Amino acid sequence: MAAHLSYGRVNLNILREAARKELREFLDKCAGSKAIVWDEYLTGPFGLIAQYSLLKEHEVEKMFTLKSGRLPPADVKNIIFFVRPRLELMDIIADNVLSEDKMHSPREFHILFVPRRSMLCEQRLKEQCVLGSFNNIDEYILDLIPYDGDLLSMEYESAFRECYLENDQTSLFHTAKGLMTLQALYGTIPQIFGKGDCARHVANMMLRMKREFAGTQNQILPVFDTLLLLDRNVDLLTPLATQLTYEGLIDEIYGINNGYVKLPPEKFSQKKQGEASKDLPIESKKLQLNSAEELYGEIRDKNFNAVGAALSKKAKVISAAFEERHNAKTVGEIKQFVSQLPHMQAARSSLANHTSIAELIKDITSLPEVYCNDVIVL
Repeated sequence: MAAHLSYGRVNLNILREAARKELREFLDKCAGSKAIVWDEYLTGPFGLIAQYSLLKEHEVEKMFTLKSGRLPPADVKNIIFFVRPRLELMDIIADNVLSEDKMHSPREFHILFVPRRSMLCEQRLKEQCVLGSFNNIDEYILDLIPYDGDLLSMEYESAFRECYLENDQTSLFHTAKGLMTLQALYGTIPQIFGKGDCARHVANMMLRMKREFAGTQNQILPVFDTLLLLDRNVDLLTPLATQLTYEGLIDEIYGINNGYVKLPPEKFSQKKQGEASKDLPIESKKLQLNSAEELYGEIRDKNFNAVGAALSKKAKVISAAFEERHNAKTVGEIKQFVSQLPHMQAARSSLANHTSIAELIKDITSLPEVYCNDVIVL
């Protein structure tokens, strides 16, 4: 499922497997059947770490979204809350637990804070008179999330605001911890360069953490030779520029969230002649985008003007591959063709999807108002 994480120059699947191991260990602490109550914001990032099949192997039978009021019915022994350390979420959890206590539920409650345990949150639960209801209160350190073979993300959307408007350096601490975790798995990075005050703070935190754990670090040959830390305020204009690569335009127009994009369905429906338009699908088409898909890996970084030619070239290659069936005469040749058929069909399906996406983008970028609204285009 995550083979694409090992395709790049660095095998990021090691980081993913380390995160999965910690998750399994926590789930095993809660013996018996389980239901997970999710902070909705965490479902996307966790989906990149562990699919439902892994959770099911560890007796997770139900999953719910965190909401006020009574929890949905579930015949399970353990209720586990996966949440960020936010005070407003503690109020919702307290409401859930108090509602269950009124029903004299025999369930056991647990909290897993992501990415850090919070004393303020525990104090809020204590004020709500529910802290003693929890059998386990733990933290799950999910700082760097592997999205693709060449991409890690913290998914910390409020980091810039916290650093520069609220003078809160919590995100910098999480950054330093994430980079220390990376070095524990891939070896100590020998050179660190940075620009900006926040970059300097992160580097200093890392050096302090390194001194604190001196003598306990694994002696691993470094995979990375240089770390470059850049403050966002070093370059505030680039995020305002319009992306012109294929992947960039998909993100600009439709948004890529946790490796998935939702697209209008009309270009993906195979409408037959005489079929009424009202019978066409109305739900968005959801596609996963990463380098595990060969074609996407080839065209993601191309300028959009070059994507059409790349798709046309790929279509000719696939068509020629299917035509090879006419040249298969012997049993051995037929067997070889059949063995390649699943890959060829997947390639054809991928081509159809990306052709449809390119058509959707072309329809939008051809509109005159697009150029009027883009103040900065690089």
